[in-house]
Amino acid sequence: MAATWTLLVQAKAFAATTALSGIINAGAQVIRVRRVGLINYQTGAVTGVICALELRHLNTTASWTPTAVSPVKHDSGSSALTSVTCGHAGTPSSSGATDVLRRIIWSSDEPAASTATSDEWECLVPLNIIWDAGYGDANVQALAIRQNEAFIVYNNSGAAGLVDVWTEFTDEAS
Repeated sequence: MAATWTLLVQAKAFAATTALSGIINAGAQVIRVRRVGLINYQTGAVTGVICALELRHLNTTASWTPTAVSPVKHDSGSSALTSVTCGHAGTPSSSGATDVLRRIIWSSDEPAASTATSDEWECLVPLNIIWDAGYGDANVQALAIRQNEAFIVYNNSGAAGLVDVWTEFTDEAS
């Protein structure tokens, strides 16, 4: 079984045209993105906006330099990640091809316990998953990030509030 990791970017401020989270693979192994989710992290009142997000697969690691965040391994006995950088922030350059896998909108307004709008539903784990490769079906292939490729959650527009972004991925020998 491949080693499994969770990258959690906590309390990330929404900022237009920036990477909220991502993984760069500079090594020979294959990184497979299994799940990605967002958690509305507003702890106080904020005038929220609709943020337009994209899940992007970059074909070159030279196009993005993130602020590093250490992922957590699911098994303490797993080997350390090598040649993999995880993080957030920065704007990917336009050099190299970018494949957009999914576009979503996200409300950055604060959740309130007394209503049932999108702000509240975004706090529920089954509903805040924005990428779930396979949906429990082993025949559906997870997203592969090969050597010199990257995967990012990118905010195209909207700049208000905070979000947690989590990405579950595996590290497989090539």
